[in-house]
Amino acid sequence: MGAAVYLFLGRVIEQSWRLSTQPVQTPPHVSRNIFLNSSQYKTTPEEEGARLSSLLQEFSGSYRDIPPGNDTTTSAEFTQFHIVNPGSVFRVGDVLFVTIRAMDIFNREKTHGGDFFRAKIYTEKTKSSAPGRVRDYGNGTYGVTFRLLWEGDVTVSVRMIHTSSAVRVMKLVAENFPFNRSRYQRKYIYGNKSSVSWCSLNLNDLKDPLDDGICDFSDSYAGVQWFCQKPRDVTCEQSVFHRHNGALTLDNLGLTEEEMGHFKLRVTKTGNGLEAIKATIQGKNTTVKVTANFPGASREEELPSCVPGLPAPVPSGYYRNGRWVSRICATTKLAPLEYKKCLQNKTIDFLGDSTLRQWIEFLAKLLDMDRIPDPYFTSDTVGPERFMEPTWNISSRYQSHGPPVKTLVWSNASVMSSLVRVIDNIAGGPNRVVVITLGMHFSNHPLDVFIRRARAVRDAILRLLSRQPETIIVMKTPNTSSSRSFYYTDDWSLFQMYLVMKEIFSGLSVVFVDAWEMTDCQFHEDNIHPPNDVIGEEVAYMLAYVCV
Repeated sequence: MGAAVYLFLGRVIEQSWRLSTQPVQTPPHVSRNIFLNSSQYKTTPEEEGARLSSLLQEFSGSYRDIPPGNDTTTSAEFTQFHIVNPGSVFRVGDVLFVTIRAMDIFNREKTHGGDFFRAKIYTEKTKSSAPGRVRDYGNGTYGVTFRLLWEGDVTVSVRMIHTSSAVRVMKLVAENFPFNRSRYQRKYIYGNKSSVSWCSLNLNDLKDPLDDGICDFSDSYAGVQWFCQKPRDVTCEQSVFHRHNGALTLDNLGLTEEEMGHFKLRVTKTGNGLEAIKATIQGKNTTVKVTANFPGASREEELPSCVPGLPAPVPSGYYRNGRWVSRICATTKLAPLEYKKCLQNKTIDFLGDSTLRQWIEFLAKLLDMDRIPDPYFTSDTVGPERFMEPTWNISSRYQSHGPPVKTLVWSNASVMSSLVRVIDNIAGGPNRVVVITLGMHFSNHPLDVFIRRARAVRDAILRLLSRQPETIIVMKTPNTSSSRSFYYTDDWSLFQMYLVMKEIFSGLSVVFVDAWEMTDCQFHEDNIHPPNDVIGEEVAYMLAYVCV
């Protein structure tokens, strides 16, 4: 009886928020071209694949040529970077060029690429920082470019997150365990009994002579593939709950001592793991002095008002005095009361993963919103969460995307509807803001799974903007993580999804919050859930497009 009431109340609330998981009538086909710069631009699926391959190859280098032996491993101790023309006069707005020369453990120059570096410039005194772009030339040399955006002594910081040898190991593990590095389960309820089975993105992972068939929860329209074993004597319709049952252990991966030596060993109570080395690279010259571009020059760039679809420079922004300064449009932080006035009668949807759950909870605290109890709520990862500010009639909700979802507690599967179905059921309009993210839960699955899901979400956004063009759509990229377990969540795979996401959603009239850049140069340690002050800057930047 209790379970029935629980499910009934959940369905009522689900309907009130337009979260029906029932199939909707598929609208006419919308082009799935992923590199639209205008409505006239067309590409074939082959051209799309070639563009993505080219993009990722430029980032990653040729990993197939990485030698397997330890004697060619990149050495963080011997590898150095140097500033090109360090004695030059640098002014605000100039581009700073840095070269990284990779060396092996015998202090020999490397002849191939594949190392994964991250770089930033910063001024500790003023809490100013900006991300750099690293390019792999494939011969052991890497180029980094920075835009100098503030005056003072500016320091270059370069970190080697993974050696090319470590990346080679990660690729081997991804090839050997493409889907089953994470383990998922489904719980079926029938009468007073329940049964649990295994689930996967890949049907072949579930072939088991002891089960009673397969439940296919896939949705090709939404770009979703999901299969679960069907226990004996139950129907697929009796499936109720989902959970993540952990990841493969280090012992399961079959790595040699040599291969494991390319990572840091992390010892925990639940088992050992391998994390990124994240080693600081030394430089011969690390600091340059930057002056104003001309006497009396303004420190701020002249920027337009914030509207969706604006082109993004590189980088899209930087920190000064701990505050994110956009280079896309003119942003202003408002007082809570001003935000309430601006958001009056508006509904904000936060759809994706728990990094957006951080956004909704930050906004709820900022606006002193009331939390509305939801009987479906089972975890911070999945939600759903709802908040209301009754005086100004501001409502918001958070909902997770569909599987794969890494929540270790049993969560009601019906609220993990695909983002495509959720977006298709949003009415839209000038009082609706829809914030979307993808990435974190896809990080240890094949990249084409993420690409397929992102393309389907893109089509849903195009349909929403077609029927209600005044709807504000916000896309948040993946942010950096702690890279504490390369076969679970790691910056190397997240950065690939970041690049893909920027390409797939290019050309749309949406707001793009570059959370990768905002965490790549932060003054905090990397964390899959960024600290509150970074979340505050992300939310403030998003609101600049709503409260123009």
